[in-house]
Amino acid sequence: MQYLVELYNELLVATAVHEVFSVQVIIAISYAVALVLSFYRALRNRELFSDFLSIAVVVFKYQLTSLLMEKVLIYVQETGESGIAQNVYLSVAGINLLSLYILYKLHQRFSYKYGELFLSVFKLTIVVTIAHLIVWVKFVVLNIQEEHAYIHYMYSFIVLYISIVLAVVMLFPGLLKTKLKLLLSPSWPFGTKT
Repeated sequence: MQYLVELYNELLVATAVHEVFSVQVIIAISYAVALVLSFYRALRNRELFSDFLSIAVVVFKYQLTSLLMEKVLIYVQETGESGIAQNVYLSVAGINLLSLYILYKLHQRFSYKYGELFLSVFKLTIVVTIAHLIVWVKFVVLNIQEEHAYIHYMYSFIVLYISIVLAVVMLFPGLLKTKLKLLLSPSWPFGTKT
Protein backbone atom coordinates (compact mmCIF):
# COMPACT_ATOMS: atom_id res chain seq x y z
CA MET A 1 0.00 0.00 0.00
CA GLN A 2 2.84 2.35 0.84
CA TYR A 3 4.40 1.70 -2.57
CA LEU A 4 1.12 2.62 -4.30
CA VAL A 5 0.91 5.83 -2.27
CA GLU A 6 4.48 6.75 -3.23
CA LEU A 7 3.81 5.94 -6.89
CA TYR A 8 0.67 8.08 -6.79
CA ASN A 9 2.57 11.00 -5.23
CA GLU A 10 5.38 10.69 -7.76
CA LEU A 11 3.29 10.40 -10.92
CA LEU A 12 0.03 12.22 -10.32
CA VAL A 13 0.48 14.91 -7.67
CA ALA A 14 1.49 18.39 -8.74
CA THR A 15 2.47 20.68 -5.88
CA ALA A 16 4.13 24.06 -5.59
CA VAL A 17 7.59 22.45 -5.61
CA HIS A 18 6.86 19.36 -7.69
CA GLU A 19 5.97 19.70 -11.34
CA VAL A 20 5.10 16.50 -13.18
CA PHE A 21 4.49 15.36 -16.73
CA SER A 22 1.03 14.20 -16.06
CA VAL A 23 -1.06 11.52 -17.66
CA GLN A 24 -3.44 14.42 -18.28
CA VAL A 25 -1.30 15.54 -21.23
CA ILE A 26 -1.80 12.17 -22.93
CA ILE A 27 -5.52 12.36 -22.19
CA ALA A 28 -5.75 15.87 -23.67
CA ILE A 29 -4.04 14.69 -26.86
CA SER A 30 -6.41 11.70 -27.04
CA TYR A 31 -9.40 14.01 -26.67
CA ALA A 32 -8.14 16.25 -29.49
CA VAL A 33 -7.58 13.23 -31.77
CA ALA A 34 -11.08 11.95 -30.88
CA LEU A 35 -12.59 15.29 -31.87
CA VAL A 36 -10.81 15.32 -35.23
CA LEU A 37 -11.78 11.70 -35.94
CA SER A 38 -15.37 12.35 -34.92
CA PHE A 39 -15.59 15.38 -37.20
CA TYR A 40 -14.23 13.29 -40.07
CA ARG A 41 -16.64 10.40 -39.37
CA ALA A 42 -19.60 12.77 -39.00
CA LEU A 43 -18.82 14.41 -42.36
CA ARG A 44 -18.81 10.99 -44.03
CA ASN A 45 -22.02 9.92 -42.25
CA ARG A 46 -20.23 7.10 -40.44
CA GLU A 47 -21.14 8.39 -37.01
CA LEU A 48 -24.19 9.84 -35.35
CA PHE A 49 -24.19 13.61 -35.06
CA SER A 50 -25.02 12.95 -31.40
CA ASP A 51 -21.57 11.41 -30.95
CA PHE A 52 -19.87 14.42 -32.53
CA LEU A 53 -21.78 16.83 -30.27
CA SER A 54 -20.96 14.75 -27.19
CA ILE A 55 -17.25 14.62 -28.04
CA ALA A 56 -17.10 18.34 -28.82
CA VAL A 57 -18.66 19.28 -25.48
CA VAL A 58 -16.40 16.91 -23.52
CA VAL A 59 -13.27 18.23 -25.25
CA PHE A 60 -14.26 21.87 -24.68
CA LYS A 61 -15.11 21.17 -21.01
CA TYR A 62 -11.87 19.28 -20.48
CA GLN A 63 -9.78 22.10 -21.97
CA LEU A 64 -11.61 24.67 -19.87
CA THR A 65 -11.23 22.75 -16.60
CA SER A 66 -7.59 21.92 -17.37
CA LEU A 67 -6.86 25.61 -17.92
CA LEU A 68 -8.65 26.47 -14.68
CA MET A 69 -6.65 23.85 -12.73
CA GLU A 70 -3.41 25.09 -14.29
CA LYS A 71 -4.20 28.66 -13.22
CA VAL A 72 -4.95 27.46 -9.69
CA LEU A 73 -1.67 25.52 -9.51
CA ILE A 74 0.24 28.59 -10.70
CA TYR A 75 -1.58 30.71 -8.10
CA VAL A 76 -0.69 28.26 -5.32
CA GLN A 77 2.91 28.07 -6.54
CA GLU A 78 3.32 31.85 -6.62
CA THR A 79 1.49 32.74 -3.42
CA GLY A 80 1.85 29.59 -1.33
CA GLU A 81 -1.81 29.93 -0.32
CA SER A 82 -4.07 27.01 -1.07
CA GLY A 83 -7.09 27.95 1.07
CA ILE A 84 -9.15 29.86 -1.46
CA ALA A 85 -7.84 27.68 -4.30
CA GLN A 86 -9.73 24.72 -2.87
CA ASN A 87 -12.93 26.27 -4.22
CA VAL A 88 -11.73 25.13 -7.64
CA TYR A 89 -13.44 21.79 -6.99
CA LEU A 90 -16.81 23.53 -6.71
CA SER A 91 -16.06 25.51 -9.87
CA VAL A 92 -15.17 22.35 -11.80
CA ALA A 93 -18.33 20.64 -10.57
CA GLY A 94 -20.32 23.64 -11.78
CA ILE A 95 -18.61 23.55 -15.17
CA ASN A 96 -19.44 19.84 -15.44
CA LEU A 97 -23.12 20.49 -14.75
CA LEU A 98 -23.15 23.41 -17.19
CA SER A 99 -21.58 21.18 -19.86
CA LEU A 100 -24.36 18.62 -19.37
CA TYR A 101 -26.98 21.33 -19.79
CA ILE A 102 -25.27 22.60 -22.96
CA LEU A 103 -24.97 19.05 -24.29
CA TYR A 104 -28.67 18.44 -23.69
CA LYS A 105 -29.67 21.72 -25.37
CA LEU A 106 -27.41 21.01 -28.37
CA HIS A 107 -29.07 17.62 -28.78
CA GLN A 108 -32.51 19.18 -28.58
CA ARG A 109 -31.62 21.70 -31.26
CA PHE A 110 -29.42 19.71 -33.66
CA SER A 111 -29.59 15.97 -33.12
CA TYR A 112 -32.97 14.82 -31.80
CA LYS A 113 -31.36 11.44 -31.18
CA TYR A 114 -29.46 10.45 -28.04
CA GLY A 115 -26.72 7.95 -28.89
CA GLU A 116 -24.87 5.55 -26.62
CA LEU A 117 -21.97 7.97 -26.33
CA PHE A 118 -24.30 10.75 -25.14
CA LEU A 119 -25.64 8.50 -22.38
CA SER A 120 -22.15 7.38 -21.39
CA VAL A 121 -20.82 10.95 -21.27
CA PHE A 122 -23.84 12.03 -19.23
CA LYS A 123 -23.41 9.27 -16.64
CA LEU A 124 -19.63 9.59 -16.35
CA THR A 125 -19.87 13.37 -15.97
CA ILE A 126 -22.39 12.95 -13.14
CA VAL A 127 -20.00 10.57 -11.33
CA VAL A 128 -17.02 12.90 -11.68
CA THR A 129 -19.14 15.88 -10.58
CA ILE A 130 -20.11 14.04 -7.40
CA ALA A 131 -16.42 13.29 -6.78
CA HIS A 132 -15.54 16.99 -7.15
CA LEU A 133 -18.30 17.95 -4.74
CA ILE A 134 -17.19 15.40 -2.12
CA VAL A 135 -13.64 16.75 -2.14
CA TRP A 136 -14.90 20.35 -2.00
CA VAL A 137 -17.12 19.55 1.00
CA LYS A 138 -14.18 17.87 2.74
CA PHE A 139 -11.79 20.78 2.18
CA VAL A 140 -14.03 23.84 2.37
CA VAL A 141 -17.23 23.00 4.20
CA LEU A 142 -15.84 20.57 6.79
CA ASN A 143 -12.33 22.13 6.73
CA ILE A 144 -10.64 18.72 6.92
CA GLN A 145 -7.21 19.17 5.35
CA GLU A 146 -4.90 16.27 6.23
CA GLU A 147 -7.15 13.59 7.69
CA HIS A 148 -8.90 10.97 5.57
CA ALA A 149 -6.25 10.88 2.86
CA TYR A 150 -7.99 7.89 1.29
CA ILE A 151 -10.62 10.33 -0.04
CA HIS A 152 -7.93 12.03 -2.13
CA TYR A 153 -6.71 8.73 -3.52
CA MET A 154 -10.25 7.63 -4.37
CA TYR A 155 -10.98 11.03 -5.92
CA SER A 156 -7.83 10.96 -8.04
CA PHE A 157 -8.50 7.39 -9.16
CA ILE A 158 -12.10 8.18 -10.11
CA VAL A 159 -11.20 11.33 -12.05
CA LEU A 160 -8.28 9.64 -13.83
CA TYR A 161 -10.30 6.50 -14.61
CA ILE A 162 -13.21 8.49 -16.01
CA SER A 163 -10.87 10.69 -18.06
CA ILE A 164 -9.25 7.60 -19.58
CA VAL A 165 -12.61 5.89 -20.16
CA LEU A 166 -13.94 9.00 -21.90
CA ALA A 167 -10.86 9.06 -24.13
CA VAL A 168 -11.38 5.40 -25.05
CA VAL A 169 -15.11 5.68 -25.77
CA MET A 170 -14.64 8.89 -27.75
CA LEU A 171 -11.88 7.34 -29.86
CA PHE A 172 -13.81 4.08 -30.30
CA PRO A 173 -17.55 4.73 -29.79
CA GLY A 174 -18.33 1.28 -31.20
CA LEU A 175 -17.05 -0.26 -27.95
CA LEU A 176 -20.26 0.89 -26.28
CA LYS A 177 -22.12 -1.69 -28.37
CA THR A 178 -19.99 -4.56 -27.05
CA LYS A 179 -19.72 -6.32 -23.71
CA LEU A 180 -16.92 -3.91 -22.77
CA LYS A 181 -19.65 -1.36 -22.15
CA LEU A 182 -19.89 -2.68 -18.58
CA LEU A 183 -16.35 -1.39 -17.91
CA LEU A 184 -16.76 1.84 -19.84
CA SER A 185 -20.13 3.18 -18.81
CA PRO A 186 -22.18 2.91 -15.63
CA SER A 187 -25.31 0.87 -16.17
CA TRP A 188 -27.72 2.83 -14.03
CA PRO A 189 -30.47 3.38 -13.33
CA PHE A 190 -30.52 -0.33 -12.68
CA GLY A 191 -33.07 -2.39 -14.52
CA THR A 192 -33.17 -0.10 -17.54
CA LYS A 193 -31.55 -0.52 -20.90
CA THR A 194 -29.19 2.20 -22.09
